[in-house]
Amino acid sequence: MDTSAQLDADLRKATVERKKHGGYRCLGRQRDGNYALSVGMPTACFSPAQLRSLADVVEKYAAVGHFSTAQSMIIVGIKEEDFYRARQAVMDAGFQVRSIGRDVRQVKCCPGADFSPFGLQRTFPMATLLEETFRGVPTPVKFKISVSGCPNCCANTKLNDFGIHGTVDGWKIFIGGKMGNTPAIAREFASSVSSDDVPRYLAAVLRGYQGLAKPDERLSRTIERIGLEAFKESVSQYLDMPYDDLAAAAKEARQAAEQSECIGPKGHR
Repeated sequence: MDTSAQLDADLRKATVERKKHGGYRCLGRQRDGNYALSVGMPTACFSPAQLRSLADVVEKYAAVGHFSTAQSMIIVGIKEEDFYRARQAVMDAGFQVRSIGRDVRQVKCCPGADFSPFGLQRTFPMATLLEETFRGVPTPVKFKISVSGCPNCCANTKLNDFGIHGTVDGWKIFIGGKMGNTPAIAREFASSVSSDDVPRYLAAVLRGYQGLAKPDERLSRTIERIGLEAFKESVSQYLDMPYDDLAAAAKEARQAAEQSECIGPKGHR
């Protein structure tokens, strides 16, 4: 079986350049010359009616649907002239089209104690709260969050910027994980954290990251550069701060993303 592929150097370069710019962007042109859409699926749950609607969109406008590692649905193989019709069909089906950029991304979670025999905490309400409060907060580079219901960490808790897993007495928090060419394992930040306090810790970590990171620096690199204890000390000053301003910034950013064209002005070729 030959699985090799020819690198499209120009496309790769153009994609890298797009990632350097701020603002809101969709997935852009793919290797097949067509386009893709990222469909938001909070908690990665969907109803039969929603899935049927998405199937109709894929059948009419695209080549295939793909469930991403970030628990969103990626619709790929959309011809450029069909992009805006496909995007509108996704929204008409009751989904959001997600922009990707330098901000807090969709929160990933496992089924947790609602379904898993191993679950120690309920993940769906926690992931929903963090998603609704913080998704879209501007950050130096992308910022990923995951929620696992137990120490098995099925949602890759330790490979995300902010990851939590359930324990018998609350949540254990890890920070500074990532995937990519040089993966980093997140390190423990706090334990026995109550459900009500998790958003407070996340807000503090976001403030610390915003204040300490260099341009284009993932949280893992920031922590590596200044040291975990120094980062913890900086973050501690924010733990008792209200985070209404972050929630407002997230809401404003999501609204702006919904108005953006992603690829460019309608009719762009």
